[in-house]
Amino acid sequence: MSLIKKVNRMKNIIYKLSVLLLALVLLYSCTDNDLKYTINLPSDSKFVLSSSDSVLVLSKTNASTHTAISFKWDTLTYGISTPVTYTLQMDTMNGTFTAPVEEAIPVNKYSVSYTDSVMNKKMLNLLKRTPDVQSTIQVRLKANLSFGSNAIYSNILKIKVTPYSLPKQVSYLYMPGVVGGNWNDYSVKLCSINNDGNYEGYVEAAAWANFKFTDKADGTGTTYGSTPNSLYSLDNASDKWNIWFDAAGYFLVKANLNNMTWSKTAINSVCVTGDFNNWSLTATPMTYDSANKVWTVTCNISTIGWGIQFILNGDWSFKYGTSSNDPTQLILGGSNVMPTSTGTKTIKLDLNHPEKYTYQIQ
Repeated sequence: MSLIKKVNRMKNIIYKLSVLLLALVLLYSCTDNDLKYTINLPSDSKFVLSSSDSVLVLSKTNASTHTAISFKWDTLTYGISTPVTYTLQMDTMNGTFTAPVEEAIPVNKYSVSYTDSVMNKKMLNLLKRTPDVQSTIQVRLKANLSFGSNAIYSNILKIKVTPYSLPKQVSYLYMPGVVGGNWNDYSVKLCSINNDGNYEGYVEAAAWANFKFTDKADGTGTTYGSTPNSLYSLDNASDKWNIWFDAAGYFLVKANLNNMTWSKTAINSVCVTGDFNNWSLTATPMTYDSANKVWTVTCNISTIGWGIQFILNGDWSFKYGTSSNDPTQLILGGSNVMPTSTGTKTIKLDLNHPEKYTYQIQ
């Protein structure tokens, strides 16, 4: 084949490809125009949300099965076949729905109900309402297409709700190994009163006692050791090291699983102080009974006056008094303990149970 014929054949192929490409472009343009649609936004006034009640007093009785409240609404039509999505929104009375508590409703469902327990969790955990106190919340429904930004909002309902209080949930960190090197002894533990990742407890330990933290008392939970070369940094990786006490003594031990650290504070002294000894920090020292794990002292309470306090390390910021919710419980910074009578008394301070520190006056 001559060179001229080859050139002409290539021109012919290029021409045909150009025609085909132009046809495809025109076909795509026509198809794109065919996809255009028109949305008819429904009127807000036709989007009505209603509830089964406007005043709720939530109850612990059958809380997981009893229906506290139901919401319902009619379907909306945007004028196209695309499904409409619904989202129930809740906010406090002073809220503006800028960051509401939301729950997506399944497609083709036009009602939703909540049990007492579910509604109570929303009130306490999400809306941060006070238990056993009535407060008003706002509820509305948001409708939208499953694509785009074509939201429509219903009327706003105002619901008065009284949530019930829940018992505090405590959690523990156990310290196997700290008692005589026994890794199967889980008797020593720290407690998180509010289950918020912050733990504390009082621990007697020998020098160089090795241990680890674990969240279950059977060895099946998550175990925390120290980060290699960093004693006070916690680590739950496979290469974690043991943790240890570098001195013997009685310690306040704290662990924070939020920032993965732990600390210890040596308790060098505990005393009882009050009007009977002119609020002295040295006159009435307590002695630690290692066998019974309590601090004790026998002294003459000659006058009750303003009561007594337990002071650690001679530091007034490290004082224990009674809880306003439970006079048998000692808390840091609590109210003065009031003996019931004067005379020679044996006083015991029990810090061995981190979920509740207690005392006895006999």
